[in-house]
Amino acid sequence: MLGGCSLKVVPEQTGTGVINAAESSQTITRDGLSITVKSSDIDLRDYNLEGAVSAFSVIIDNRTDHEVSFGNDSFVLLDNENRQYLPLTPEKVKEILSRDSYYLIPYPYVGFYYLEDYAKSSSYNEFSSNAPYFYDLYPQDIYTKALAGESIIPKAKVAGLVYFKIDLSTVQGVKLHVFKKGSSRSSAPDFTFPFKIEK
Repeated sequence: MLGGCSLKVVPEQTGTGVINAAESSQTITRDGLSITVKSSDIDLRDYNLEGAVSAFSVIIDNRTDHEVSFGNDSFVLLDNENRQYLPLTPEKVKEILSRDSYYLIPYPYVGFYYLEDYAKSSSYNEFSSNAPYFYDLYPQDIYTKALAGESIIPKAKVAGLVYFKIDLSTVQGVKLHVFKKGSSRSSAPDFTFPFKIEK
């Protein structure tokens, strides 16, 4: 459920990719690298970012005997009309969140300083309790959940989110292109993950 409408981001079969229907993910293995991608907008719902930002969960398994690298510039998203979207850094996502969320206060305060005052002023809180109400929002998770850009040593794997400024409810499909670090994005991507949007 995104932006108030029922929305599913479903992987489309590509080449030798293996689709996990339960997770709506696809795994592609090539040249000793195994990459699994799925839509992960559920991770953004707590941040009131639905529509403005979409996230894809990426797992990279390095099964080779040498280090490999993927950075933020390793990913490009194209929609069904070939509009290009480049990844957002966690800093940019936090900036969007801070602009759109009235309850965030700049560092060193995160969220309301007096959470009980927020609960008293909010009709959103439907239960009654004498205990303080804590709004469950952790902006630092944007950083900790993001895919790190460090090298992946042999036989190791990394996992994280890659963020894009796109409202998936406005498109019919997307393709996530993945390039090894240092590869020209003018050349064919090393991995391509197509998804269709079911509304």
